[in-house]
Amino acid sequence: MLTQAVLDALPDRIAVIDESGRIVESNASWRAFAENRDHPLVPGDGDRPYLDAITRASNDQVPVIATRLRSLLDGAGHPGTDLSYHADEDGDGLRVHLAALTHDGDRYAVLAHADLNREAGTGPESVVDLRLKERAMDEAPVGITISNPSLPDNPVIYANAAFERITGYPVEEVVGRNCRFLQGPNTDPEAVARMRRAVADRKPVTVEVRNYRPNGEEFWNQVTIAPIFGADGDATYFVGFQQDVTDRKRAERNLETERNRLALLNQIVRHDIRNDMSVALGWGGELADRISPEDEDAFERIMTAATHTKELTEAVGDLIEILGTTDPELESVSLEAILRTEIDRVRSNFDYRSQSITIRGDDDLPEVSVRATAVLSSVFGNLLDNAVFHNDSSDVEIDVDVEVREDTVVVRVADNGPGIPDARKREVFGRGEKGLESPGSGLGLYLVDNLVDTYGGSVWIEDNDPRGAVFCVELQRG
Repeated sequence: MLTQAVLDALPDRIAVIDESGRIVESNASWRAFAENRDHPLVPGDGDRPYLDAITRASNDQVPVIATRLRSLLDGAGHPGTDLSYHADEDGDGLRVHLAALTHDGDRYAVLAHADLNREAGTGPESVVDLRLKERAMDEAPVGITISNPSLPDNPVIYANAAFERITGYPVEEVVGRNCRFLQGPNTDPEAVARMRRAVADRKPVTVEVRNYRPNGEEFWNQVTIAPIFGADGDATYFVGFQQDVTDRKRAERNLETERNRLALLNQIVRHDIRNDMSVALGWGGELADRISPEDEDAFERIMTAATHTKELTEAVGDLIEILGTTDPELESVSLEAILRTEIDRVRSNFDYRSQSITIRGDDDLPEVSVRATAVLSSVFGNLLDNAVFHNDSSDVEIDVDVEVREDTVVVRVADNGPGIPDARKREVFGRGEKGLESPGSGLGLYLVDNLVDTYGGSVWIEDNDPRGAVFCVELQRG
């Protein structure tokens, strides 16, 4: 009688279930609730065993609880488990506690549940807020789990539908277990150790770990674990967020493969082709004074093509460098030195064209530095080469102008070529949907656009007067 009186004095609704699944004891709160409410967890079907009745419940949360109860009665579950019954149309959110009990050699399961509304506060605002949070967790697109470190092995007490979708494990098979069941033969032990240390130290952590679905399929899981601290300052729960990042990891591997292939291409192009073109240009320079007037045009075309090929090999190498660096370290680079070197190079490379190329502006370049890397020379080298290669004038004229502003520097490279229509001013940089297949001027301008963007600058094209194009590059001052 004293035991029953104690049970009746408790505010939580408590029932004791035997191995047949029938309720053999209940307290006053349980009986009052059963008389006044038709609730999925307290069904009114008295002829059917309680466990059988809730197993057949239409509410998809209740069979999960039934499965845990059966595990306790079979001796397969943890001694104690906390679950959540989330508020639905009946308006009740419950904290459900399950525990195993052995008496006189017989096994029982104790089921207790309390209103989360009472635990969280009785005001209507707290009830609405609690329901909203529960609904948000249930509908969240990322996997969410909550574990209880006060129970043996820190088992999961809640998992949402997204966790089931990501991992392939039904929620009823997840609750009551530690999430290590997702690990497999190729799981990185160091990633697991990082999570274990974070839990032990009560600190948040994010790792990417290889996990396994029930059918053995591997997937990459980005896991974030964070403690939830109670009023006493101790971590009462841990919340976990899971996101399938397999596609991103696969893309990273593919990108790494492409980089390795590009590196091999770079070695072939820069070493073999560049060396051959250097030999051809060297011998061409030796022949420049021996070419008859009637052959000068053909000779100039051959030398221009050879020079262009050599410059493209340099552009390929520089492109490999920026593709292989996701966040290059910028430094202060002398813009004057870069421009002067590239102007002298173009003059030297095209000296076989005699007086047909005029470059102006290098006699009064301002001494200013910009934020860039050592391959900044490729930006202006490609713009100057472009002004020569894509110029249909018999006498090529290039003007280089530098405007120093408060925080930036704008360099303009103007030519007297055919110009670029407005409709193609973006396409020439390979910015269109077709990328490098766009009808632009080729790899060099694509490289210019990517490098300038990497430096935090911008590049655009204006019309020259009376004809031609002006390539404008704005960079941050160093």
